[in-house]
Amino acid sequence: MTEEAHPDPSRVHLVAASTVQSRCFLDVLDRLIPATLHPRLEDALSLVCLDAETPAVLLIDTSHVPVDRVLDDLAATHFPPTTYAALLNVVRDADWSSESVSYGVRGLFFEDDSVELVIRGVQALLEGAVWISRKTLLQAAVQPHRERSTGNGGGHPGDDLTRREKEILGLICIGATNQEIADKLFISTNTVKTHIYKIYKKIDVPNRMQAALWGAKNL
Repeated sequence: MTEEAHPDPSRVHLVAASTVQSRCFLDVLDRLIPATLHPRLEDALSLVCLDAETPAVLLIDTSHVPVDRVLDDLAATHFPPTTYAALLNVVRDADWSSESVSYGVRGLFFEDDSVELVIRGVQALLEGAVWISRKTLLQAAVQPHRERSTGNGGGHPGDDLTRREKEILGLICIGATNQEIADKLFISTNTVKTHIYKIYKKIDVPNRMQAALWGAKNL
């Protein structure tokens, strides 16, 4: 008997308590999104297993856990740059929405959003987009953030960005995906990823959302 090949890693993780509602939602996700995304239910961020080479979305349910605890957990957990965190069951006009962006949150799904809308958002996140309103992003861009230590001897982060890197960072700021950047600049997506990795290192940010915020304030 031939041993079956290992399945692709899960690309959609629902981080929520194992309740009837969360299991039903997972079943709906399983039916409506492509089978290759392998949605899974985890009851803690620490249990999520990720492949650094594979884009993945974390749908974190905020309905039963205090949001400040969720954000603290996100800050304490190191995910690959291809992992995109989104908060589920968010209360509309929550006063912490813009603050969540500074923790690397790339998507906000509200408690009255339809399942179809959530699925569209998940697919957009997997393509490198941001699923957050422009109003919330602008609020996040202008509010004060904690300074990160750069350890670069006092130079301003980003002083050594090349012209091409600034161009790509500008496109990231307006929500362009890697594919859209590649198409616009006539380069490969692998080249885009290499530039983005170098940008992260030069401006000392851990993810795309933080890079967009940095760019909005410094470009």
